[in-house]
Amino acid sequence: MASVALEKPLDVGGPISRRAAALANVKWFRALASRALREGGPQAKLRASNARAAARIILRQARREALVSRLAREALDGHI
Repeated sequence: MASVALEKPLDVGGPISRRAAALANVKWFRALASRALREGGPQAKLRASNARAAARIILRQARREALVSRLAREALDGHI
């Protein structure tokens, strides 16, 4: 019996991989913030604050990129 497998092309550089990369980066920066507070050290609060700010910047940029991508796709499809 032959098995039929549909191979889905990889989404390298596509919206799904960009979203996954953005979420991974946000998770990393948030972990960095917690680690800075947990371990203490010089200016731990400042380092944690900077890491959280970086996570917010990444999220904001990813949202903006998704919006622009969607608008461009709709324009190319003729929905606008």
